[in-house]
Amino acid sequence: MKMNWQYRILALLMALACWYVVSGQEKVETWLEVPVEFVNLPQHMEITSGLVNRIQVRIRGTSNQVRSLNVGRLAYKLDLGKIQVGTNVLPLLAESMTITSAVDVVEINPTRLELVADMMLSKTVPVNLDWHGFPAEDMQLRNATTIPEQVEVTGFATALQHIRSVSSVRIDVPATDERTVSGHTRLLLPKDVRAQVSSVAYELAFAPVTQELWVKMNLESVEYADYTYTFDPKHVRAKLDIPVSLFKNKDWRETLHMVLDPGAYPKDGAAMLQPVPRLPRDVQVLEVKPAEIEVYVHRSEDSLMP
Repeated sequence: MKMNWQYRILALLMALACWYVVSGQEKVETWLEVPVEFVNLPQHMEITSGLVNRIQVRIRGTSNQVRSLNVGRLAYKLDLGKIQVGTNVLPLLAESMTITSAVDVVEINPTRLELVADMMLSKTVPVNLDWHGFPAEDMQLRNATTIPEQVEVTGFATALQHIRSVSSVRIDVPATDERTVSGHTRLLLPKDVRAQVSSVAYELAFAPVTQELWVKMNLESVEYADYTYTFDPKHVRAKLDIPVSLFKNKDWRETLHMVLDPGAYPKDGAAMLQPVPRLPRDVQVLEVKPAEIEVYVHRSEDSLMP
């Protein structure tokens, strides 16, 4: 009876051993969570959207092989060597992932990744000065300059392709009747775009709005005690560039003067002189007809005495 008990224990142990061996060779399937490793990303290229940290992998193998897997060392390596700017659809293939020869990768979820890639670039663009207002009525912009005139901007290719210039913060021109307004202003940069400088120096030069006009003008003389002089003709026609604001004065013609001045010590006799304009601010002489006037200088007897 005692020997039978020992045989029974031995038989039970052998049965358990056989069951373990047989069950260990049984094929099973299970899902694993595996990290994704992105490799061979080209220089200056960045992934802006679509990245995932982990994927689901369904594997098949024997129970022993599955249980013995070191899950912490598993990873799916995704090659980004051929990625381009824009949306890239990259399939996740089961055959691209090898675990061991005894374990098969049956399925991957998701089956593909849509990665949006962009490239970091730089380019030089002009500065567009944004300003508003005038220092006075009837004024116009003559010139606008910035230092520097161009700036180098850096950003993703998709953002830079639409940038033709960089604008400044709006400048409000004060109504001070000044012809030049200068200072510093910040640059307005699109999102994710950087520039070498954050602000620029600027200068706005203004000039009055003008109108060209031919005006008949009487010649005025300057009196001297030592001599007198006569001239002919008594008037000229002058082509003037006149600020339109001057026309608001009904007596604007009275502000225009053309003078003949031989000077303090002219030679006696005839001479040709150019008329000298005496005009309000911003009135410019473009042409005078005739350009020279014949003047006859007459010395008094007292001026001729030694």
